[in-house]
Amino acid sequence: AQRPDARPGQSGLTIRMDTDLVVIDVTATDKTGAYVRDLRLEEIQVFEDGRERNINFFAMNDEATLSRPLAVVFALDLSGSLRLDEMTTLRHAAMKFTELMKGDSVFAALTFNHKVKITQDFTPDPAKIARAFDRMERFEGSTRIYDALDRAITVLNRCAPRTRNGRPVRRVVVVITDGLDSASVIDRRELIRRAKDAGVTIYSVTLPSFALSASDSSTRVITPLDASRIVSATGGQDFSADARDFTPIFKALAEEIRASYALAYYPDSRDGKRHELRIKTSRPGIQIRANRTSYTAAPQ
Repeated sequence: AQRPDARPGQSGLTIRMDTDLVVIDVTATDKTGAYVRDLRLEEIQVFEDGRERNINFFAMNDEATLSRPLAVVFALDLSGSLRLDEMTTLRHAAMKFTELMKGDSVFAALTFNHKVKITQDFTPDPAKIARAFDRMERFEGSTRIYDALDRAITVLNRCAPRTRNGRPVRRVVVVITDGLDSASVIDRRELIRRAKDAGVTIYSVTLPSFALSASDSSTRVITPLDASRIVSATGGQDFSADARDFTPIFKALAEEIRASYALAYYPDSRDGKRHELRIKTSRPGIQIRANRTSYTAAPQ
């Protein structure tokens, strides 16, 4: 296996990608929920099957400029949750997000109701994503959220670049939905396993159409997507769209991604087996979210 160009702690995380490399995306927050951006390598520990591993790479995204490229799939629910006027607002917010994140990043888009359809393959051009949003006009049918997420993971695995200019690409799905699945085939546990194996982080934007309870307009109803824990299991977060302006949500998502760390190491074996991961920090009062708590090793 090839070994890296980068040294631990090097901010660019420039490497020669090896298929065996286990990359873990981590977000750290304090007791108030504020992002912790100054963790040091010696304050992070990675355990595989209970045994501490040496971290070969450690990098923090620069707060001002995104130093690590992304591959993002926008997955948009067209089953009736989103009105046409909301679509216009959503498109503008998503475009601002792609501008903030672009760098060496690439974006794709898919839609789902009773069908799952790729509307834009991976592109570095935000204008193509804007046109894909403009083509999303039909709002009907049952909802296949989990199947859409599974398709997004497959697209990331098969079509997204693994590296851009020598840096590992972070894989992200942004699903925009009311969170009410009615027709998916895939088992949710299998979906979580596939997401972890692919190193994909799933973020959800819960739409206002069905997000608020009738009795208390300040309390969001827990949706089946929330209950499935797919978002939290992949280290992601839900952003509730409880207003008509989506811009603050996508700004918050951009801040979340910019506050993340990347950890990576080379596993010892190619046994084709599943291995449990645990990430800890020795700094008191810090909560760690990781995009994977397990991975399947490559076979011999």
